[in-house]
Amino acid sequence: MLEKKTETSSLWIAFSMATVWFSTHCGGGFATGNQEVNFYVKYGWLSAVLPFIAMFFVGWLCRNAMVLAKDHQVHDYKSFSTILYHPYEKFFSLIFELCVIATMFIAISSSIAGAGALLLNTLGIPYFVGISVLGAVLLGLTIFGAELIIRVLRYKAYFLIVTLILLAYLGLEAGAAKWQNFIATKETFGTDPWEAVLKAALYVGFQSINIVALISVSHKVTTTKECNYFGLFGFLLNGGFLAIMCIMLLGFAPEVLKETLPVYYATNQLGLPWLKIVYSVILFVALIGTALSFTYTSVARFEKVLERAGMFESIRVRRMIVSILTIVLCTGASVFGLTALVVKGYGTVGYIGLIFIVLPLLTVGTYKINKNAALRKAQGIVE
Repeated sequence: MLEKKTETSSLWIAFSMATVWFSTHCGGGFATGNQEVNFYVKYGWLSAVLPFIAMFFVGWLCRNAMVLAKDHQVHDYKSFSTILYHPYEKFFSLIFELCVIATMFIAISSSIAGAGALLLNTLGIPYFVGISVLGAVLLGLTIFGAELIIRVLRYKAYFLIVTLILLAYLGLEAGAAKWQNFIATKETFGTDPWEAVLKAALYVGFQSINIVALISVSHKVTTTKECNYFGLFGFLLNGGFLAIMCIMLLGFAPEVLKETLPVYYATNQLGLPWLKIVYSVILFVALIGTALSFTYTSVARFEKVLERAGMFESIRVRRMIVSILTIVLCTGASVFGLTALVVKGYGTVGYIGLIFIVLPLLTVGTYKINKNAALRKAQGIVE
């Protein structure tokens, strides 16, 4: 029997999950503006359109993933991949897992590197001390389970929404003449529009990995209606903010296209010292949130491996072991730098994600969801 819920509680659950998605999406690459510039803004006026289209497809596949997780009560990506790829899970689940591990490493590594550099530049904290502090914070949060993760990421999302609105408003106003002109004249900065479409598709591909962070904290989602609301709220949050940030950065082009930290460059051009402080805070929060989401995803997957192996009776000890190993490995990978991780790392994962995650979720996933819905209807089960 499904727990009976009010419409308000269902909406709240859906919105909470949408904020988890937004918090995961808004990591180091997003908050620095590096992702926006390299996947959208460098292609000019198309950056005002393609983010919405890309995030529509991401929202669709995230909704499908949530429904499948709910239908089969799976809350780790290994079990989820078995459901999605059955009866060919032996081959495809391995590819899925390798893709997930690569993305987790890229996301956590870039977050740790960014946070360490930020603490060094703003507070003068030595780099290795900064990343050690971040590692300790991540360790403390991940050993207490999904409930705390959802609460932390939800509050992070609230803070991000307010500060991003402020930053976007000031940036859009300051660069209005330029971005309006670029859109009116269909400026592409000499790039190929079809390359812009490909980059947007790759963005969908690597953003599809966000499903693993979502399903790992989806325990309270019990109806398809909640999944539908989640998809809608998530699309509005992620698509809206991605498009707004792209348009804002377009107002500082073409100079901003050469910057490693485009949003920081934009804040400097505004000439508001207090805004740099606000931005530094939001960037640190964004880095923490993404690292937290994917570290807990790793914990949710591998602590069960330790349990099956009979290692460590305490679930908190198992979580601590997995968390420590994940953080240490990702800190080692962070030496490659933010831009390399975003462009090369996410670009490569994007191709794999398009073929092995996006297409299966939108085709096979939709078929299995409809089949499950028909079976429930035949049994008289109404969600």
